[in-house]
Amino acid sequence: MIHRFSIEAFPQSKDTEAALAALTGEREFAKTKMTVHFGGMPRAAKHYVDNPSPQFIIVEENGTSDDIRKGLEALAEVVEPGRKVIVIGTVNDVQAYRQLINQGVSEYLVGPVTTADIAAAISSCVKDAGAGPKGRVISFIGSRGGVGSSTLAVNTGWTLANATQEEVIGIDLDFNFGTMALALNLDPKQAVHEALTDAERIDPVLVERFMTEHGSHFSVLSTTGSLKDTAEPSVEAIERLIDICRTMAQYVIVDLPRHWSVWLSGVLLLSDEIVVTANPDLANLRDAKMLFDWLKGHRGSAVNRLILNKADVAKRNQLSAKDFQDTLGLAPSLTVGFDPTLFAQLANNGQMVGEGAKSHRLNEQLRQLAQQLGGRKGGTVRPSSTPKLLNWLKRPAKTK
Repeated sequence: MIHRFSIEAFPQSKDTEAALAALTGEREFAKTKMTVHFGGMPRAAKHYVDNPSPQFIIVEENGTSDDIRKGLEALAEVVEPGRKVIVIGTVNDVQAYRQLINQGVSEYLVGPVTTADIAAAISSCVKDAGAGPKGRVISFIGSRGGVGSSTLAVNTGWTLANATQEEVIGIDLDFNFGTMALALNLDPKQAVHEALTDAERIDPVLVERFMTEHGSHFSVLSTTGSLKDTAEPSVEAIERLIDICRTMAQYVIVDLPRHWSVWLSGVLLLSDEIVVTANPDLANLRDAKMLFDWLKGHRGSAVNRLILNKADVAKRNQLSAKDFQDTLGLAPSLTVGFDPTLFAQLANNGQMVGEGAKSHRLNEQLRQLAQQLGGRKGGTVRPSSTPKLLNWLKRPAKTK
């Protein structure tokens, strides 16, 4: 989930200040408005005498339980009701924790804290206890056009559905030239861009109407292919569509077109994993570097993957996997050889690799990739919906 609320924080230590400052570098908080005021609880109490209080307030108090209690009493006099308050302190005591919760504190963290600790506490506060688990969003994008990203996206979605026997939804966001339905030999009921004209009307019933099923566990939202002018969708409409799909399936595979826009960058931010496909040449390396630099700058520790496609099309002159690894700082998760005959045959038959070429090496590679994506190896860890009381009283574990 991408959080869009405002947070004001009042740290007392430089370490906590640094952890807070790094919060908006995390993917979930990229669109959060964060303001940090050094000075702890006393500064917060003075600040809200003359200023409105935001949705979230984070305060640090490194004194005794009495100091925390007095600080909260002072805050209660100036902070508007209904605000979420997270307290960071050094008191590690169950009785003190209970007293803080009775005073209306949303969460209590024992310092020293990391950015991940703060992010988990905020997410726990906003999590809807009645909401079901949401599926994982995996977006595919090519470093350049024609590199095979769409083919890999639809094959990965199909393989994931068949390997896990879980619900998978594929969303083709290339509104004019999308091929997800075509690759599966499907005739879409309605083009997906027609569902995005009004964000307010997008709901599960509408999404079901636009879906086309392929087998028991794989459904797609795609286009029939059209040069009809389409208005750029709003960020809100795209995000709402994906969020609803996440409630309907365990995995959502998003095939992104190769152009840059506000809504496309928004999809990259909300995705749990990004898979960038590149061909082994200099132009692809340059554009892949631009993409990965942007992703690293905007998605924090979220997972990004590289697939090197058509890897042996020009063995003497092409760049190697090591060239990409040295430049990007990331080894390819998958290296796919050039086999135009196979892919032409599959495309003409409307088949996936796992249907028409079961014995081909690529089928096993796709299964391994699906296992990595499905198994959440290296992925972000979602906070438990029912954290144990004592979890908040333990000092955060040091990460390696």
